[in-house]
Amino acid sequence: MSSKHRLTRSFRTLSALLYILNIVVSVRFTRTLHYLDVLVGSLVSVACLIMLFVAIEAPTPVVTRLERSRIGENLFTFRGRYIMDLLVSLFLFAMGVYGVIMGICTLVLIFGIRFLGVKQPDAFNEIFRQSDFDTNNSATDSYTLEDTYDTEANSR
Repeated sequence: MSSKHRLTRSFRTLSALLYILNIVVSVRFTRTLHYLDVLVGSLVSVACLIMLFVAIEAPTPVVTRLERSRIGENLFTFRGRYIMDLLVSLFLFAMGVYGVIMGICTLVLIFGIRFLGVKQPDAFNEIFRQSDFDTNNSATDSYTLEDTYDTEANSR
């Protein structure tokens, strides 16, 4: 097994473990039976469960349904996962000591995966799909120091 496959497998395993622990913390948080605690804990549990399915790409019927939905297809990209992990970690920070610990771990993992993307772009592309926005605009747009975008159409 190549080092790229070992690296992606370890990040997928860490992600799955992290989502399971986030679900445990959020279910523990809902046990107080206050309205907002139950609501926030339930939403975080559902979001982590969906992201767990995305991370391990199983069960097949759920993943297929997510791939066919407009919102679900974005969850397989880095941008979608980054947004979901950021929202989950913000809610986790409100869930006591264990929530703060898991929120920090969630942020460390997503930034670690981004660091992986800089160092190992092939492994990063194996973990995440390219979004339509990235594939359509990244080849022709470039950012300049004057806070404008130069495109091929503007340079003519």
